[in-house]
Amino acid sequence: MNRNMHLAHYYRYHWEDADLIVVTGEAEQIWEGYMAYCGRYEIAVPEKGKTTMLFRMLAAAGLAAVSLPETEYWGWSVTFPRLSTGLFCGVEPNGMMCGTLLKSDPERNLVAVQRQAKNSPVTQSRFSLFTHDPVEAVEHYFAESEQTLIRIAVDDKGKGVLLRPLPGGRFEKIEGLTDSELISRCFGLAADNKITLLQEMLLFYECPCNMQMITKMIQSLPDDQQNELWGNLDHLEVSCPRCSRKYLISR
Repeated sequence: MNRNMHLAHYYRYHWEDADLIVVTGEAEQIWEGYMAYCGRYEIAVPEKGKTTMLFRMLAAAGLAAVSLPETEYWGWSVTFPRLSTGLFCGVEPNGMMCGTLLKSDPERNLVAVQRQAKNSPVTQSRFSLFTHDPVEAVEHYFAESEQTLIRIAVDDKGKGVLLRPLPGGRFEKIEGLTDSELISRCFGLAADNKITLLQEMLLFYECPCNMQMITKMIQSLPDDQQNELWGNLDHLEVSCPRCSRKYLISR
């Protein structure tokens, strides 16, 4: 692994007294990795408000991925009501994360989530969204697709926690806590060894795209779409739909 890679440490715990799974993590290093990635491949960094949206999505998607006992592939495609900006976020089983902002129809209001466990088929979930906060979108996914109420809190620096109940688990011990109080409580429980560590996972920003993958994507299009795309051109500039890295493809 690259020594210069920005690694974010995420932890999954069992809180026995409440029978909750608790995940803690700090996404600041993921964001530093995103900024370094953009600099490396000359990707334009979005304006302040939109970077906050992407940052919160990366933080929440990371917490969700680590909450599972077995790692999976996750792909989040989110369009927000009345906004012309949506986003994509992907998480690989090895901890690699990537994401990008996308233009979207303000009338479109949809979250599409793809998941795939090892040696299992891809599962897809779709639901409408009534918030502009990506963190709430991740919470809604669990409520809509897994019929499980969870709680996520993420602060301005990407420090965050996720709590999800095991069968018989209960939220009474965190009832009424603000996001900042919840983060402080969970990190405090971990520091005092009052919850049992189950797993540590390293998350980092990188995209698995390469020239071969992008070329294959173009070649997989129907012939009429390929002909329309190429026209009389000898080269195409194609952006990776997962990270916005640009590739120059020869015909």
